[in-house]
Amino acid sequence: MKQYHDVVNDLNEMSNRRPRSTLILGSQEENARIRELQQENIELQTSVAEYQSALELIMAKYREQVFGLIKANRLDASCMKLNNYKVFQFITVQVA
Repeated sequence: MKQYHDVVNDLNEMSNRRPRSTLILGSQEENARIRELQQENIELQTSVAEYQSALELIMAKYREQVFGLIKANRLDASCMKLNNYKVFQFITVQVA
């Protein structure tokens, strides 16, 4: 805490040595920079929201495609089992 007070006192002493116009100019420049950063922050938030929407759309399409592939794979497996069963029946009939 003492260190904080020392730093504040040092800053106050430095500011007392500088002319008021210099302090005001510095403050105005700092305010302009803060406004620029706030605007940039808004733009970045908008970009993040757009990217998130695009990613959600891409992931929805991806899930749709994967679900279709899984479904097709299951159908193929079912068809293979049915085909194998029919072949087995045919062979059984031929043997008998």
